[in-house]
Amino acid sequence: MIYKQLSLIVIFLFSPLIWANNHIINVNDKISDSSISFTPSLVFNTSDEMKEAIDNGIRLYLIAKAEIYQPSSWWFDKTIDKQKIDLEVSYSTLLKLYLVKNKQSGEQLGFNDYQQLWQEFNKLIVFKFPLEKSHNNWFKIRVVLDKGGLPTAMQLPVLFNSKWDVNTPWFTQEVKPK
Repeated sequence: MIYKQLSLIVIFLFSPLIWANNHIINVNDKISDSSISFTPSLVFNTSDEMKEAIDNGIRLYLIAKAEIYQPSSWWFDKTIDKQKIDLEVSYSTLLKLYLVKNKQSGEQLGFNDYQQLWQEFNKLIVFKFPLEKSHNNWFKIRVVLDKGGLPTAMQLPVLFNSKWDVNTPWFTQEVKPK
């Protein structure tokens, strides 16, 4: 009986980690002559606390990470190539727009609505890998909030606050030659 209660407590405590609110539902790939591009489709929700922070001038930094790898059944997977994209989310009071910017490419999108921002910010997440590296391998991707990019006074309280846990689990997909 005690084991049953203990297991229910463990499941209850770690359920937000098991059933993540944010996740990647699909990755669209596009093959050109020498490269393959991956663009994720996301279900992404944020808390009211995150909206309040953005509305009050706090910039949020998201990191999209992607890898091409060869899976291994008995040891760690072999990473072939990896990339990351840094995204900055902010609110412009002058323009009255929510902005998301790809820090590497400089591309930027603006949205009137906060919900629309999170529905379409993945348009700036495009990973391009050489075709020869991705042939018959696997691709994985995730999006995480860079809590270290927040103002220093916010970092510790946010670290242990579940309302700021917006990280997606890894999404894996086999790269199949077409």
